Amino acid sequence: MSGLVCGLSERKAINQDLILDMSSSPLQLFGQAKKKINQIFVNVTSYIEESSLFLSEIACQDNIVSNSDVQKVSSFKEKVSGICDVLARNHMKVAFFGRTSNGKSTTINAMLRKKILPSGIGHTTNCFIQVEGSDTSDGYILTDDSQIRKPLQTVGELAHALSHTKVKENTLIRIVWPKDKCNLLSEDVILVDSPGIDVSPNLDSWIDNFCLDADVFVLVANAESTLMQTEKNFFLKVNDRLSKPNVFILNNRWDASASEPEMMEEVRQQHLERNVSFLTDELKVYNAQEAAKRVFFVSARETLVSRLKDDVGTPTPTGSLQEGYESRLFEFATFEKKFEETLSQSAVRTKFAPHTDRAKTISRQIQTILDAVHTSALRKKQECLTSKKETLDKIDYIEKQLELLTHEIKDNIKQMVDDVHNNVTKALNEEIRRLPTLIDEFERPFHPDPSVLQVYRKDISTFLEEGLSRNLYSRLDSNLKKDTTVFEFLMAGPACLC
Repeated sequence: MSGLVCGLSERKAINQDLILDMSSSPLQLFGQAKKKINQIFVNVTSYIEESSLFLSEIACQDNIVSNSDVQKVSSFKEKVSGICDVLARNHMKVAFFGRTSNGKSTTINAMLRKKILPSGIGHTTNCFIQVEGSDTSDGYILTDDSQIRKPLQTVGELAHALSHTKVKENTLIRIVWPKDKCNLLSEDVILVDSPGIDVSPNLDSWIDNFCLDADVFVLVANAESTLMQTEKNFFLKVNDRLSKPNVFILNNRWDASASEPEMMEEVRQQHLERNVSFLTDELKVYNAQEAAKRVFFVSARETLVSRLKDDVGTPTPTGSLQEGYESRLFEFATFEKKFEETLSQSAVRTKFAPHTDRAKTISRQIQTILDAVHTSALRKKQECLTSKKETLDKIDYIEKQLELLTHEIKDNIKQMVDDVHNNVTKALNEEIRRLPTLIDEFERPFHPDPSVLQVYRKDISTFLEEGLSRNLYSRLDSNLKKDTTVFEFLMAGPACLC
């Protein structure tokens, strides 16, 4: 009993350390990156909307931007909106493959800390099962042919190879599990279980349907045998379709080595060498040092049993765990840690890199258009500044000419006034001297009668006034017209400057 308590204490200590390690899960990198890239695309969307509005407002102004460029920028809004929708659905995907009864489902159950998937001896999983997280409080099942939620209990009926209700092997059953019940699922991770790769020849369709978007592949091998050619062939096919897939190899059922401790290290080294050779020489995805870090020796059954008991706080029954289980539990946890680091980094690269590249391309295209608009605006500005300078220079020239003409006209007016005054004075003096002659031209006879004298005086005065005016007009008219014409020409001079 003391041994059991001691073993339970050791196991709790190991799990406690793992819990502390997992508190800073590398999977958070994906969530942080997803949050950051979503914010980036919010900013990109705002940038596109502002650019589209700006270009639309200036589209009709002096051919600074073409209508095609305006429409092009406007079309980016729909593209970015589609990317945002994809980002909202993005998750990290892990696909588990291996031969029948190697413990793929048990491995997933151990990682989920819950016996969700059907497992057992023989051919158990008959189709693909995807486990994903949800914000709902209860789990449920969805199938390809229906969106009706089914209770979790039906997974055995649908997916178990021994069930009478069988589905096709390339069918996908989705198990939606509450995120608050599993830390792994809460970080946008989905796990895909598969039938044994030795029970179906349709491996190509499996790869097309379930592998192309996977971030990490876990090959669950049987440590009681060796890596089979069937398993190698499948991953060679995957490697042909994907560029250097991320692969982990779990040598499951390593608890069987407890019955032969004297051969344990030799068998482990043999498996390790063959696994590393497969990853380096055949798949060519890692070097030897990297490949050795992708191979683990675990017991998914022991891990599941241990975690199920730990979660409810009850001791594991005697005999459920083989001798040396602590190292296997720790190795499983080490696998999870490395798996999470690789998964997060791979998912960030594969899920987000294409979108960030697309965002960069869109930003560069908008920048090119705005740079062209800026260049056109600068050119137009320079043209306007040049035109403004020419206009100001012309106005300045005209003002100076007007000032000169004003002085000249004033001088001419003064000269003309003086000339008119002199001419009028001269003509008037001459006409005054000719008054006797003008009087002689008055033909009405003089009559001394006082009654007639007044009329006579009036008539002769009128005659002299008219004659004097007529003579002055005839003397001055041509000169005045000549001076007036010259003056009008000078006055019209400023209009010629315009």
